[in-house]
Amino acid sequence: MTHTDFHIHHDAPEVVGRRERLGVRLLIVADGAFLFGMIFSYFYLRNLNTNNGWFPHGAHRFSAASGWVVALPFIVAAISHRIGLVQRALARTTTVVTLLALLVGLYLQWHQLAHMPFIIHDEGGGFSFNGGYASSWVLLAGANLFHYILGGFIALGLVLRHGRTQVDPTLELWRGRTAGSWFTWIAVAAIASALVTSIV
Repeated sequence: MTHTDFHIHHDAPEVVGRRERLGVRLLIVADGAFLFGMIFSYFYLRNLNTNNGWFPHGAHRFSAASGWVVALPFIVAAISHRIGLVQRALARTTTVVTLLALLVGLYLQWHQLAHMPFIIHDEGGGFSFNGGYASSWVLLAGANLFHYILGGFIALGLVLRHGRTQVDPTLELWRGRTAGSWFTWIAVAAIASALVTSIV
């Protein structure tokens, strides 16, 4: 009879926390590259404006405030999460506020995308966007929607973790900081998108 001993190696919570935070920072770098590409395309098409294709005559546009309306919940979520990290006694409450802010923002962004004023429907049942401004706006709004979905998923995970009784406090602190990095980034990305779409 053969006995096989298994030795499970457990890394220290600080090591696991640093590894997870590095992964999120790399995700932020990759996401930032996509966002920069979309912003570059926005200004490139705006300045190129071939045959007045950026904003055709009679085209619709969103107001400058529309980008800020969907950016505000990102900002509230990031601030709320930061307060929970600084004042640990409020962590459970601020985590719920963060989740609610992201869910409200998800609804607002979805509502904007569902009620776009610049869709052209053709007779065959297809549709197109009315100019380069409209196409670029939809792309940036789609990035916001993606950030809301992923941020909401992370916030939901944090809410569920606060309901557990046995968690490593050191690992929990690292995970809170890691989530804070993502929440801060998506708030910065939303502000950048709002600034860009304010310029028609």
